[in-house]
Amino acid sequence: MFKIRYKIITGFVILGIMLVISGLISIYELTKLGNQVNRLLMDNYRSIDFSKQMNNSLSLQEQAMLLSIQGERDKADSLFSNAVSTFNDYLLKASNNLTIPGEAGTVDSIAIAYSRFKSTAGKFINGISPSLDQYLNEVNPALQDVRRGVEELLTLNQQNLNQTVAFLEKSPYRTIMPGLIIIITSVIFSIVFTYMISYYLLRPISRITKGIQNFTRYHHPYEVTIETRDEIYELNESVKDLTLTKSFQKKVE
Repeated sequence: MFKIRYKIITGFVILGIMLVISGLISIYELTKLGNQVNRLLMDNYRSIDFSKQMNNSLSLQEQAMLLSIQGERDKADSLFSNAVSTFNDYLLKASNNLTIPGEAGTVDSIAIAYSRFKSTAGKFINGISPSLDQYLNEVNPALQDVRRGVEELLTLNQQNLNQTVAFLEKSPYRTIMPGLIIIITSVIFSIVFTYMISYYLLRPISRITKGIQNFTRYHHPYEVTIETRDEIYELNESVKDLTLTKSFQKKVE
């Protein structure tokens, strides 16, 4: 026999479980979203920073070429060596931070172009009489190849940042939708639960009340039937016994 209190408790337990599930799903989605966004932003930021540092290093190497043309050989050698070391350091960091499609190929092309440029620039600086024409015709084209590769890497990561922004614009819907589905389901369940309370509790009580009133006021036979086997059924059976006893007593009198 499924008691009324168990029916009510079960209904509220199911409703509570659904709300807890809704909260847990929302927390999970928010945490997942936060981790994804943080990782994407940090990876892109690092690659963009590495690209900018490589560009700065290339500017210093270009400055070393010009110093060499002016005859400041020692200063040019020192500046060029430090700049080369810095460029290689950031190129290595970029190669260890490959997180988006196409980034590996771009880094490899930068490494190849830079190897050619460094060889040409080294010969230029250590040459007997480096000239502006030689720099413009031989060294600068190689330098521009490296710069184009670095700019491509920078652009690639900036575009990915834009995609991350678009992802962020859509992400709240991913977070809201599971909770919204659970809330809608909970509302539907609440309506069904309210209907069940009305059908299995309020309506039977109303029928019993009306049956008792008809019996006491108009002396109609008490003929209320309850389909469920719960406390309402037991109450109805007790009322039936009471009315039958009352009717029997009246007949005896």
